[in-house]
Amino acid sequence: MKTLIITRHAKSSWNNDALSDFQRPLNKRGIKDAPVMADRLTNRGPAPELVLSSTAVRALETTDLLMSALGLGKKALLTTDTIYEAPLSALEQAVSSLPEHITVALMVGHNPGVSSLGNFLCSKSNLQMPTCAMACFELDIESWEDIYRDCAAMRWYDYPKNL
Repeated sequence: MKTLIITRHAKSSWNNDALSDFQRPLNKRGIKDAPVMADRLTNRGPAPELVLSSTAVRALETTDLLMSALGLGKKALLTTDTIYEAPLSALEQAVSSLPEHITVALMVGHNPGVSSLGNFLCSKSNLQMPTCAMACFELDIESWEDIYRDCAAMRWYDYPKNL
C-alpha cells in the first residue's frame, strides 16, 4: 500500500508583468495558506516521507513553506521540471518513478494536472483543486511503478477556504 498526497501550489501573484508564468512567486494569501494546510495535514496524516515538487517558483515556495511547517529537511525533497504544465501521462510517470522505499509521498504541482491525476487515481473523487488544496489517496499497489486508473481511494480532501 502506498499513499500519495497531491497538492496544488498556493495562490500566486500576478503583480509583475515582467515575470514569466514559471517565475511567478506566491502572494500574501499563498504565503499564509501553505502553513495552514501543513497543519491540517499534520492533524489528518499520514506524514509524508518525501516531497516531489515542480520547479516553478510558486510551487517551490509552497513546498518550502509546507516542508518547514512539517519539519521535513531538504533530504526529503525531490524537484522536477516535468510537473510544470504537465499532461497526465507525465504526472503518472513522475509518480511511478518515486523511490520504492517511500510509502507516503507528497506532490506539489499545478492545475489542471493535479486535478487530472487525482481523478485518474480515483475517478469517484471528481476533483477540481483550488490553490493550496490537498487530496490524500491510498493506492492499492505495492510498487509506485504499478499505478493504474482507479487504483486508489481518496482518504481526505481539504483546501484553505474549507471551514
